[in-house]
Amino acid sequence: MSQHVIEGTWEEIKSHEAELIGHHLRVIITPEEQTTPEPSEPVKTEAHTKVLRGHGMLAGILSSEDYFREKREDTIREDRLL
Repeated sequence: MSQHVIEGTWEEIKSHEAELIGHHLRVIITPEEQTTPEPSEPVKTEAHTKVLRGHGMLAGILSSEDYFREKREDTIREDRLL
C-alpha cells in the first residue's frame, strides 16, 4: 500500500479498519475545530465590575474634591510668597 491519508473522526477512520489491518499506521490527533455560534444564538457574557485602584502620584488621594482643595491651598500659599 502506498502512502494513503485517511482523515476524520475516530469513528470515520475505524470504518476503514478492514483495509488497514496489518499496516503500519501513524495517528496524529489535531485540536478540535472551534465551532462558531449561530447568529440566532445569543452570546452569553457576564458583566464584571472593574475595580479601580489609585497608584502613582495620585495614590492615597481620597477624592477629586480633596485634590482640588489641596491645589487651591497650594496656589494661595505660593501667591503669598511672591
